[in-house]
Amino acid sequence: MKYLIIPYIALGLVLSLAIGIEYHCEGPEMFPDYYGSPFVFKQKSLGSSMEYFYSISGVLLNVVIWSLALFIIHAGVKNLIRKMSRPKWIRFSYNILIGFLIVFTTLNIWIDSVMIGRGFEEGQNYWYWNIDKEAQDWGMSCEGKVILFRE
Repeated sequence: MKYLIIPYIALGLVLSLAIGIEYHCEGPEMFPDYYGSPFVFKQKSLGSSMEYFYSISGVLLNVVIWSLALFIIHAGVKNLIRKMSRPKWIRFSYNILIGFLIVFTTLNIWIDSVMIGRGFEEGQNYWYWNIDKEAQDWGMSCEGKVILFRE
């Protein structure tokens, strides 16, 4: 069970953009903003400020990356707890943090499910996007910046 919690929390971190990259494109056309953590997985709709399109492969790749990072942190904390003579307060604090992250993930999944775009047509919640090619075709230049807890 505990190994299912790590990818679940990783999904919450990805969807929340706790640490992410925002790509804003400049040029002659109107172009959506893209979000990554580190891989691009989310695109803002040009039609509505309350609608986003998702790349399934981007979400999966980001969850794998975050899961590996969380697994390493988990192993480090467990190792620290084993080496301490009285680890009760660290174990208690760690369990509280995990509980908070599970609630945080659940809320992020719920919020993003409300704002998901329609269908699985090309360019909408699709398996892949080629942002560089798309930007080049339209004469746009996209630049990314690191963001912490977007909006």
